[in-house]
Amino acid sequence: MSSNIVSEPSLSPPNASAMISFMESFYSTSDTESKHDAYVEYFTPDATLIMGPKTAKGTEEIRALRHGLWTHVASRKHTPVRIYFGAENELMLYGVVRYVLREDGGTEVEVPWAGRVVFEAEGERLRMKLYQVYLDPTAQGGKK
Repeated sequence: MSSNIVSEPSLSPPNASAMISFMESFYSTSDTESKHDAYVEYFTPDATLIMGPKTAKGTEEIRALRHGLWTHVASRKHTPVRIYFGAENELMLYGVVRYVLREDGGTEVEVPWAGRVVFEAEGERLRMKLYQVYLDPTAQGGKK
């Protein structure tokens, strides 16, 4: 991923670098349309994904939601800007995502977003138990 997520080291838990690396890898995968199976591997089998008004629970619903997210999008690029840590396995972050739409002649849309993640550790491996994305629906109208 070409962008790095910034955090405040004095406010970071001991596993902060692992969580930041996880999120950088996750957004790189998220921005690659063909990686549907790799995308769901970032979640626990019983995870909840809330994306704006849509909710998916479990691997199959998350996979289906992800497929739907690519219906009108030709490409996308997440740029996480900052990360904030809560509990030891919880964080919030914000950034922007730039979409190129399949329709409308490839219109580009930039949307600010924020996300909340609750991790579950499986040995040394982190996975998301909860990922909730907050989007401004009025910002999705598009700007070139």
